[in-house]
Amino acid sequence: MVVFVNTMPRYEILSPDAVMVLDKGWRRIVSEIGVQFAKPEAVELFAKAGQRVDGEVVYLDPEFVLAQVAKAPREFEIQARNPANSVHIGGDHMVFSAVYGSPFVREGDVRRDATLADFRRLCMLSQAFGELDSAGGVICEPNDLPLDSRHLDMINALVTVTDKIYMGNVVSGVNAADTIAMTSIVFGGRSAIEATPAVVSLINCNSPLRWDDRMLDAQFEYCAANQPVVLTPFLLMGRCRR
Repeated sequence: MVVFVNTMPRYEILSPDAVMVLDKGWRRIVSEIGVQFAKPEAVELFAKAGQRVDGEVVYLDPEFVLAQVAKAPREFEIQARNPANSVHIGGDHMVFSAVYGSPFVREGDVRRDATLADFRRLCMLSQAFGELDSAGGVICEPNDLPLDSRHLDMINALVTVTDKIYMGNVVSGVNAADTIAMTSIVFGGRSAIEATPAVVSLINCNSPLRWDDRMLDAQFEYCAANQPVVLTPFLLMGRCRR
């Protein structure tokens, strides 16, 4: 297992006063404005944990949030089909991955919809470069395949033409369950991946402050299988072209 270790010095970018402003801000947002969870099971879990709920909106006690965050492991392993490509997450270790979520591919001056053939070629490129620790997940969207089954072909490519770690599908709970089932086959059963995770997934929040049911369904599946998820706000910077 070869993972880049960051030995660069750390710098405090913000002053203590600025950090205090941010701290007060997130506490006010979660406790006074609330966060919407478009999945009844998620709202029920928060209610059982003593959090105030109003429909789909959950008002979180900041100390409760900090207590839950503290439960996340600081470091853990993700196993790859080739043990030499397994990675260590956390500490000073850095894991580099292929790009995620590109809807198009470009060849020369031509931009077009991606295909499964493109996806497989990009997986192979990810495999070929030692600088990449992960083949990624949705390196591109193979639009030549049916939407309800393309994730099966994508995971199949990730586990056959690469032997590095990869990212799971999060479009729905069904897709996540399929990813877990296929990953279990590769690694010798679900108990094997529950003991040492084999797939990591990206769960996005919809701005502002809303978690939709599809993403939550996927997160529930991965968490039940003890697979790590990366939670992001899905805020993208860019320039609108007319």
